[in-house]
Amino acid sequence: MTEHNAFPAQALFEPQSIAVVGVPRGPKVGQIFLQGLLHPGYKGRIYPINPNAEEILGLRCYPSISALPETPDLAILVVGSDTAIEVIGECADAGVKAAALFTAGFSEAGTDEGREREARLLAAARRGARPLRLVGPNCMALYVPKTGLAMLPNMPSEVGPVAFVSQSGSLCTFVAGEGYARGLAFSKVISIGNQADLTASDFFDYLADDRDTEVVGSYLEGVRDGRRLFRALERCAERKPVVIWKAGRSGSGARAANSHTGALAGQHEVWSAMLRQVGALVAHDMDELLDLLVACRHVPRGSGRRVAILAGPGGPAVSASDACEENGLELPRLSAGTQEVLRGIIPAAGTSVRNPVDMGLVMLGAAEMYYRATEAAALDPNVDAILAIGGSAGATSLASFAAAMQEISQRTGKPVMQSSVGGEMPFERVFSDHGIATFGSPERALWAYARVTGHAL
Repeated sequence: MTEHNAFPAQALFEPQSIAVVGVPRGPKVGQIFLQGLLHPGYKGRIYPINPNAEEILGLRCYPSISALPETPDLAILVVGSDTAIEVIGECADAGVKAAALFTAGFSEAGTDEGREREARLLAAARRGARPLRLVGPNCMALYVPKTGLAMLPNMPSEVGPVAFVSQSGSLCTFVAGEGYARGLAFSKVISIGNQADLTASDFFDYLADDRDTEVVGSYLEGVRDGRRLFRALERCAERKPVVIWKAGRSGSGARAANSHTGALAGQHEVWSAMLRQVGALVAHDMDELLDLLVACRHVPRGSGRRVAILAGPGGPAVSASDACEENGLELPRLSAGTQEVLRGIIPAAGTSVRNPVDMGLVMLGAAEMYYRATEAAALDPNVDAILAIGGSAGATSLASFAAAMQEISQRTGKPVMQSSVGGEMPFERVFSDHGIATFGSPERALWAYARVTGHAL
C-alpha cells in the first residue's frame, strides 16, 4: 500500500483535533456535528470554522483552515458542494489527514455534473504533499464513543465491541439508538455515503484487525469494486462475525439506491451468492440486522442445534416448536432424570416437563423456580441451548436474576436466550450486560440462533 493510499485510522477514530467547517451561527442543521462533539464530550480540540462568526456554542471561530493554530487531524465539512472542493484543496495543502463530508450534490445526483464535481473533489484531495483521505461525500461522518465522536448530540457514550458501516447516514443513528436499547454498544459507527474515496472495503479491512471490534454489521446499497469487497469481507468474516443488510434487491430498490448514494446495486442473486461464499450473515431489514447482531454478541458460533424451550403461555410454545423445525433446529425430549427434577420444581399447574417445558404461572414471577428449571434443562446432556419465553417480571432484583442466569450459561457452556411473546423484552440491557440475548418473539430468537450457529436450512 502506497503512502497516498494509507488508511488514516488515527485521524478518523482517535483524532487529537477536529475542524468543523461551515458551522452556522444559528440553530441550523450544520450545527449538529459541533453539538455532537460537545455532547457527550469529544476529548480533543475543536475548531469551528466560519469567517462570519467570532464564537459559536462557546468556542472561538476561525475564518479558514489556514488560520488555525495547528493542522487538525480530521475535518468535518458542512458547506455547499462547490465550496467543499475549495475547502478540501485547502485541507490537502495544510496536511490534514482525513475529512468527512456531509455535503451532497455529487455522484448521488445521477448527473454528469455531479460525477464531474466528485472527480474534482478527489483531485483536490490528492494535490497535497501528504495523503488526504475522504469519507463520503453525502455522509453523517463518524460515531466513536471511545473518543467522544458523535454524529448527533447526546448519543450513547457507552463503549462496546460492535462496529457498523453504512451507506445510509440516517440509518447509522437509528442503529446506534435502537441497538443501544437492545443491549448493544458500539466501537465505531461509520457513515460512508458515496464512497468517493474510502469505501466499505477499506473499513472492512481495518475492522478485521481492530481489537476494539468483535462483531461487524453493515448496511450496503451497492459497490464500486466487487472483487475488492469480496476479499475484504472474506478476510473480515474469517476473524469475526459479519452481518450484512443488503438493500436495492429489487428493481425499484436499485433505482432508489442509485439516487441515494450513487451506488451500483447489482443483481440480487450475485450479491446473495457472494455473501454466502464469504461467510457473512444476511439480514433483510432492521429487525433482522439487530437480532443477528445481538445473537452474534451472546451466542457462540459452535453452539449445537438442540434447544430446550421454557414457556408459560402454551400457544407461543407451540409456535416456537414449529420455528425450531423450520430453522433447522431440534426440540429434543429431555432425559428421564431431567423430567423428574423438573416435576419437583414446577407447581402442579404445569402440564409438561418434556420439551417445551410448561412453566405455568412460574414465568410471571417465582424467580428461584425459574432459575432452578433453567439450570435443570441446561444440565441435560441432550440440550445445547435454552430459550425462555417471558419470565423474570417478578424478580426482586433483575440484575441478580440476570447474573444467576449468566452463571448457569457459563457453568454449562450453553447459551441462554429470552424472548417476549410479542414486542421487545423489557430490561433488555440488564440481560445483555449479563450475556443473555433477548428477542422480541420466540420465532425471531430461533431464526437468529439458527443462522449464527450455522444450522439454518
